[in-house]
Amino acid sequence: MDDVLGLLLLVVYISAIVGLAAAITFAVIKIFPTERKPKNPSDTDPPASNRGEESAGGRLFRRAKREAT
Repeated sequence: MDDVLGLLLLVVYISAIVGLAAAITFAVIKIFPTERKPKNPSDTDPPASNRGEESAGGRLFRRAKREAT
């Protein structure tokens, strides 16, 4: 019987922690909402240029400059 009560208490504890985290997240989102659109579109940074390199083509990493042997 003690094992069942211990497991039940563990489930209640985990549920309380998850619920508290959800409540805090909800409160922060309501208090500090994000802006959907920037106030001034000219404040955004222009896209980076390739600086004479090959077109990046959306790749995350550049190709190695040394030749494969």
